[in-house]
Amino acid sequence: MTAYIETLVDQVINVLTNDGRCYVGTLKSFDQAMNMMLKDCMEKVYSMEKGVEFIKLGAYFVRGDNVAIVSEIDPLVEQKLNYDNIRANPPPEMKLHI
Repeated sequence: MTAYIETLVDQVINVLTNDGRCYVGTLKSFDQAMNMMLKDCMEKVYSMEKGVEFIKLGAYFVRGDNVAIVSEIDPLVEQKLNYDNIRANPPPEMKLHI
């Protein structure tokens, strides 16, 4: 996993956390516990009524034990999306069943 994350340094990524939050930012660094430092980070807040709201956070630290999914973002595709017209429920909290 860390070999893949290493290729994403200085790239814009999407991080979905276990509690259903969605962060977008430039990955600046990470460690073996998957703690991540994001630059120019924004939280995407999904809503059925308002569309997608972006909350600017600036530099942001995401704890590795809270990371569920990490994905690359294609800037060309991202620019074409009209988030005002997107309606969605927020992602659900992810629960581990042990």
